[in-house]
Amino acid sequence: MTKSRLWNSEQRFGVVAQWLHWGMFALIALQLVGGHLLEELPKRTAIRGLAFDAHETLGLIALLLVFLRLSWKMANPTPAAPGQRWQQLAARAAHLALYALMIAVPVVGYLMVDAKGYDVAFFGWTAPDLVATNKDLAERLNGLHAILAWALTAVVAVHVAAAVWHQAILRDGTLQRMLPASRG
Repeated sequence: MTKSRLWNSEQRFGVVAQWLHWGMFALIALQLVGGHLLEELPKRTAIRGLAFDAHETLGLIALLLVFLRLSWKMANPTPAAPGQRWQQLAARAAHLALYALMIAVPVVGYLMVDAKGYDVAFFGWTAPDLVATNKDLAERLNGLHAILAWALTAVVAVHVAAAVWHQAILRDGTLQRMLPASRG
């Protein structure tokens, strides 16, 4: 694969940006669905413990990938966005919200687990403690984690709706910029 296909061009995103984008989308979808299902698992069972450990590990991976995405974005200019000025400003605001929430949700989740007095799992290892056990703080962080997760769900839904709108109504090629290029 040539360097030019890896990097963004003026017209489209490169392969690395596409993989990071779609990988994060899949990971976020898995985490949002999985997070809602966690509470349905029977308490004090091995499957529940494993599911929470997996959720924590995937949350930390998501956080690391956000920083990788931001680094790639800074080193690799974004293709020019089509549309009117207001559309470009709305897209920029939505992307800022996405990045802020992709950072805030796992950070608050980490702090919540820590405040509950549990070890934060990362591939079977224990991540460092950042806060002392505090039941009241844990409850507040639990509520905030849920609110932020719902906000992330909403912003992702708006992002997907905008992509569909650009594809089906405006037909301006916005979605194609993030899809693999055809080999023809």
